[in-house]
Amino acid sequence: MIDDQTTEIEMTLEQECGESLGGSTKSVLHKILNDDYDKTIVPNKNGTLVSIEVALQTFSDISEISASFTADILFSQIWHDERLRFDHLSSCLPNLTLNHQIVDRIWQPMINHRLRVEGPCYMDLRRFPMDSQECELILESYAYNTAKVRLKWRDWDPATGKWDQLSVSFFLTRQYGFYILQIYTPTYISVIMSWLPFWIDHNSQPARFTLAVSSLMALTFQYGSVARSLPRVSYIKAIDVWMFAMCFFILFSLIHLAMVGYIDRRVLKAKRTEKSIDLLTSSAPHPSMDSSFRECAANGNGRNVCGTIIANSISWHDKQHKHEDFLRNLNRLSNNPEFSDASSKRKEWRKVLRRGGLLGRQETRKRITSADKWDETARRNFPIAFCIFNILYWGYYVILERRLNDA
Repeated sequence: MIDDQTTEIEMTLEQECGESLGGSTKSVLHKILNDDYDKTIVPNKNGTLVSIEVALQTFSDISEISASFTADILFSQIWHDERLRFDHLSSCLPNLTLNHQIVDRIWQPMINHRLRVEGPCYMDLRRFPMDSQECELILESYAYNTAKVRLKWRDWDPATGKWDQLSVSFFLTRQYGFYILQIYTPTYISVIMSWLPFWIDHNSQPARFTLAVSSLMALTFQYGSVARSLPRVSYIKAIDVWMFAMCFFILFSLIHLAMVGYIDRRVLKAKRTEKSIDLLTSSAPHPSMDSSFRECAANGNGRNVCGTIIANSISWHDKQHKHEDFLRNLNRLSNNPEFSDASSKRKEWRKVLRRGGLLGRQETRKRITSADKWDETARRNFPIAFCIFNILYWGYYVILERRLNDA
């Protein structure tokens, strides 16, 4: 019975207020904002308490360079001005919503508005990038001291009650044709450029390395440009996977060039050693040489003496001395005048050299794969590996995108 009477009263008030609400609002505003109201005077002579609410929406930017941050916040200031009371003037108005023209006529230090603020944020980067930072935002009154206005944080309690909220989601699919032209195509060119040294003569090592290193530098510069245009996130993006893979392909090509250069030097060294030995054994040895080799072999020092002779021969070959001068230097190694058959001495000399391990380089050279074969293998294997990676990369991300679109 009581509930029915209450409902009837509420309906009656609603009808009455609905008919005269517009007029009541104007009348109330005219009465409270009369000539006696002075917006320059603080509402309470003992000081006005202002409650502050800050609702953080997002951090739009945090700059390590300028040590600052930018945030979007909802800022509310709530205070009581007894001069603006209107409950005794109208029972139909629980509250008044004022526009900016009316707000300018009252004392201000309730104003809700959205702000984009930028404030200082002093950062300790000693643990960068595994660091945490605390940014402080200070709010204060620039016109009133604590004798007139006091500030405090207000507990979160929406002043206007609960509101219905509708949400709409926009599913956006990026058209990556632009990125294929601007990002992916240049990386294809850089990787293919790193393969060109495989077709350049392996004796032209500076040209081969210059071309490969230039490709790596171009790719690194491009990745830096891409990274600056993207947000800083802690997870790995598809473009990161692609860029790292391209860097590895170029790095492997540099490793291949280094290995070919090492093999080429070993082959060249073996050829020089063989040529020097051929020059030694093609000439009739001096009797003093024969005595010296017999003596060093008996003493167990044949390896050292032979090594000295071969080293001298290689040095002679590099300096392109005449054959007669080289033999004259060899004759000074010993003063033993004994001499026998030249053919048998050459055979014995070769045995001593072989026993010293110097002629073993001929066999080592045979076991070394030529640089040309390494380049031939690289010409075939690098493009095949690159094609396999492209199939896996594009297959995975294109299929993943289609699944997300279907979902």
